[in-house]
Amino acid sequence: MTGNNTVINVQLGTTAALRCQVFDVAEHETVSWIRRKDHHLITVGDKIYSNDERFQVTHSDHTQDWTLHLHYAQLHDAGVYECQLSAHPPIGVFTSLNIIAAVAEIVGGSEIYVQSGSSVQLTCTLKHFTEPPTYIFWYHAHHMVNYDDNARITVVNGPEQSALRISQVTKGDSGNYTCMPSNARPASVSLHIITGETPAAMQKASANEVQCHLIMALLSSLVALITV
Repeated sequence: MTGNNTVINVQLGTTAALRCQVFDVAEHETVSWIRRKDHHLITVGDKIYSNDERFQVTHSDHTQDWTLHLHYAQLHDAGVYECQLSAHPPIGVFTSLNIIAAVAEIVGGSEIYVQSGSSVQLTCTLKHFTEPPTYIFWYHAHHMVNYDDNARITVVNGPEQSALRISQVTKGDSGNYTCMPSNARPASVSLHIITGETPAAMQKASANEVQCHLIMALLSSLVALITV
């Protein structure tokens, strides 16, 4: 009763549940799960034949489901799995398992410049996730700031993002900040606190940009002259 070529998307590190519904299984027949890429026999009936302890099979007499569970799914687990009934000839349906690696991303790039005494908000968004994280921690260098006693620092978490807010920033607030969700790849940003009108790094970047435009203009003129 399960549709063939079903596609299941599961987040990295979570549990995949591959469902197979088979009615009217005869006493001499069994339901098995097979990994197609290497023809690895995982289960026969309610018995596990794989050495991989992450596999588990459950059976419901009421719904006639034979569900293969794969705990702590990893990228190499992706592929096609077959639920096969040992009829004559055998009957099977295929399920494609995709493993998705969720990632965190901090809005604004890897370098952020803030004037001393002003406020800043670092926003961390989650991409490619199928399950929300149980927590999102923020770190300033190696120090977690979610429960910091500093009244200038607040963390607001939502289902798909987290915001770190710092008011009246000082030089001591500069450094590396990391957004670390429970089930996604972390993201980091460098916060620079400036006291002058324009930081030296930004002046250098601006000068390099102007120089680059001049070089491109000269090259374009040279190509035009050669063509003529």
